[in-house]
Amino acid sequence: MDPHIDDRSPSPSTGPWKHGTIPVLGLIGGIGAGKSLVAALLAGRGAAVIDADAVGHDVLKERAVRDQVVARFGEGIVARPGAAGEGSEISSETPEPPPIDRRAVGAIVFADPAALRDLEALVHPPMCRAFERAIDRAVREARAPAVVLDAAVLLEKGWDALCDHVVYVDAPRAQRLARLAAQRGWTEAMLTAREEAQWPAEEKKRRADLIVVNDGGPDALEAAVDGLWSTLVMSPALPGHLPRAAQARTRGPGPAARGQPSPAPSEASKRS
Repeated sequence: MDPHIDDRSPSPSTGPWKHGTIPVLGLIGGIGAGKSLVAALLAGRGAAVIDADAVGHDVLKERAVRDQVVARFGEGIVARPGAAGEGSEISSETPEPPPIDRRAVGAIVFADPAALRDLEALVHPPMCRAFERAIDRAVREARAPAVVLDAAVLLEKGWDALCDHVVYVDAPRAQRLARLAAQRGWTEAMLTAREEAQWPAEEKKRRADLIVVNDGGPDALEAAVDGLWSTLVMSPALPGHLPRAAQARTRGPGPAARGQPSPAPSEASKRS
């Protein structure tokens, strides 16, 4: 667990949720399963969405973090004027130090677990502080009915301690690979490398409160997100302050319907 996380217990004096009057939903999923699409659908229902990838990109632009990352990985990760690739475009006239080429960093860390750990040690603490500030701001402003923390490694890094519920977006691996190949040009080896940098999918699903299976069309996913929203945000009877395992038991086990949200396995079903 990230040592910078304040794992506070919910206080009845401030509301039923960890941070007060609105719930924080942690959003995870299989790579290419449609997690970002679910985040966008939740934003359309009024949620304040924190995109961990975007926060990480912003953190890499901070001078202190940028300098530490370059010191660790070398000048070869620094973007050059006119370099191609997302996150590497710079002007030759910029007075600021050239930014980090995220693709160059990714090529290093996804091939070297030790390098990945070093990068995370530099960027994750300031990322977590940014999450906490964003959550606190949303609670103070009281305009959103929920906050969504969209973070692929939410569980691995202990960021679920910031959340009241965790939602896992699932899809068959063949379908996920087809999407990634079409959208990003990924090969199966590239998908495998990134999956191996995360916890196994079954472990993530076991620890989730609710699973959304995205193997149908847009209408089915909309219906699934409606069900998620009703179950985790709008239901006044849901005991948001209970431990996650107890929440799963209150909903009970059940098979996931196509395109529909499914409760995570109960403790009894996990042992069977």
